Amino acid sequence: MSELNIVLYGDSNTYGYSPEGPRYVNRYGQILKQSLGYNYKVFEEGVVGRTTIYDDYREGRKGIDTIDNELSKYHKIDLLVVMLGTNDYKIKNARLHSELEYGMNALVDKIKSFRNIDKVLLVSPILLADNIETLDPEFDHHSYNLSINASNIYKSIAKRNKLLFFDAKTVAYAGIDGEHLTEDSHISLGNALANFIIDNV
Repeated sequence: MSELNIVLYGDSNTYGYSPEGPRYVNRYGQILKQSLGYNYKVFEEGVVGRTTIYDDYREGRKGIDTIDNELSKYHKIDLLVVMLGTNDYKIKNARLHSELEYGMNALVDKIKSFRNIDKVLLVSPILLADNIETLDPEFDHHSYNLSINASNIYKSIAKRNKLLFFDAKTVAYAGIDGEHLTEDSHISLGNALANFIIDNV
């Protein structure tokens, strides 16, 4: 079996952001790499604050505008793992389920135009904490409700576009800040994705 190239495309949770200190060493991308073994090469493309189609106060966070530069550098991507959405839940971004769907649909359409990508795995993000508005003023309780329903929306998008799908909230959860994975959840998600990839790719 030749090596398979896997690219993880996401936001701060793919980057491995820790609210308590430096970037996690045991982030899910590294766990995935360890679990899959030598037949797989795993590349992490996580940027703090990344959205699907929405602007951020920082440059380079709008996925649909930057994905060309980030993915075109790979000659062949056997599997692109996309886990985005948490920043789309912010008060200034998606307010309706249809807006959340529109953002991911637009990004998926862009991804489908790449000729160097073989398969795509769409991962719906973890739940925000139910008190997220008290932890981060960029979110409110409606953001939490969007996070509850994201898995159904993304599963439908994946089915319609013949993509693979995985629901991160089935194995992982947010830590003290209500939006970022705990270290234990990074480990759980990395191992779960490894099993899923071995079974489905």
